[in-house]
Amino acid sequence: MKKLLLLSALLIFACGSDDSDSSNSNGNSINPPAWIHGLWLNDTASVGVEFRDDNLCSISTGGTICFKELMTFDPESSVYEEISDTRYYILISAGFSEYTYEFEKVSETTINWVLYPSGLITTLNKQ
Repeated sequence: MKKLLLLSALLIFACGSDDSDSSNSNGNSINPPAWIHGLWLNDTASVGVEFRDDNLCSISTGGTICFKELMTFDPESSVYEEISDTRYYILISAGFSEYTYEFEKVSETTINWVLYPSGLITTLNKQ
C-alpha cells in the first residue's frame, strides 16, 4: 500500500505543468516576453506591431495605438496575458473596448499574428 501511495505522489508531481508557459492576469501592466521585443511589420510595411518592455503598439496606415497610454485614460482597464517561449496572447480591456492579440514565434525574425475574431494569420518580420 505504501508503494502505491509513493507511486501516486510521484506521478502527480511528474505530470505537473510546463514551467515555460505562464498565464497572468496582472492588473493593468503589459509585459511582452523578451523574444518578441522590437518592431514587426508585414511585407508591405502597412501593418505591424511594436513591443516594448511595458507596452504594445499597434501600427496601421491609419496611425499607431500604444495601449499603455490608452489605458491611462481608464482606471478600470485590465490586462490578461499568456506567455510561453513561442506564443504571446494578450487581452486588453480599456473603456468599453476589448483588444485581443495573439502571436506565434516562427523564427527569430518572423512571427505570425493571429487576427481576432477571424483567425486569419498575418506574417510579420522583425525590422
